[in-house]
Amino acid sequence: MLTSLSACSSVYFLYQAGEGQLRLMNRAKPLDSVIQDSRSDPGLITLLAQLPEMKKFGEANGLKPTPNYTEYVKLDQDAVVYVVTVSEALQFKVKLFSFPVVGSFNYIGWFKEKDARNFARQFEEQGLDVDVRGASAYSTLGWFKDPLLSSMIPMDGQGKVLDTAFPELMNVIIHESVHATLYIKNQSYFNESIASFIADFLTEKYFRDHNKLESPEWKHYQEHRAYSDKVRIRMAKAYQDLKKIYDSSANNDEKRAQKAAYLKTMKEEMHFRREVNNATLTQFQTYDPTDHGFSQLLKKNNEDVRAFLKVLSKLKPEDFKHPQDEELRDVIEKL
Repeated sequence: MLTSLSACSSVYFLYQAGEGQLRLMNRAKPLDSVIQDSRSDPGLITLLAQLPEMKKFGEANGLKPTPNYTEYVKLDQDAVVYVVTVSEALQFKVKLFSFPVVGSFNYIGWFKEKDARNFARQFEEQGLDVDVRGASAYSTLGWFKDPLLSSMIPMDGQGKVLDTAFPELMNVIIHESVHATLYIKNQSYFNESIASFIADFLTEKYFRDHNKLESPEWKHYQEHRAYSDKVRIRMAKAYQDLKKIYDSSANNDEKRAQKAAYLKTMKEEMHFRREVNNATLTQFQTYDPTDHGFSQLLKKNNEDVRAFLKVLSKLKPEDFKHPQDEELRDVIEKL
């Protein structure tokens, strides 16, 4: 389902996007100035000094060289944008938001949480499932010079950099750099899935190449990832289980009752505090843990990410069955 923003919403969205980007650019400081500032946290100084190495490693593996992440912005919150996702309540039919040049997305981001929630409310009033979440990073796809944001760095409650910061930040930097390297218009599922796959592969490759797989930071990172993967896999299962309910012959009241019972049980099982609905599950589906055939294609290219990206760069929007295609395996296998 494709939805266009109303004229007023569209104008305001573009205004707040431009204002938000400009605000970040005005607050950005060169990395060197932050590193040399005696008031900077020592852990942050160490991490920022390693950022050029992260970028160099990504570029050596085929990622596009960009001027991104040469500046730093300290935010006042843990999120830089607030992402709104909207879905039908009894089917996984997501609202798409379309923009000139870059195409459609199955979500829309706002720089201010208040704007995101005001925008979401109109869909909630229509009885649709809505999810609003904070995002720690985003890519402008090369339109602007993306700074490193404090929200991209894992810190404790006192603003101290955690010992898992290096692998976590490397994963984020590579993920966002993939977007600047490879982007298929109108295919959010592909774009996010391939960015996640390459980021995970290259992050591990870096630690393997530097004989750091036994390091404390890698082991702690793996423990953190194990829980995240558990959540993603459980969400993917919920997506498939609920899809069976929605596709069943039960009437709508029965489907709503089954859906509510399923999600209640899942929340208790996973100890979730936040609400979970179709829009939430759609977001997890976008960052799908399923392989989609990526591993096999990478193996055929001798696990050379540069060659892998070169093959993937042949893909065009018309190679997909329809916009926002979730079934990627057939597309990948043809390569």
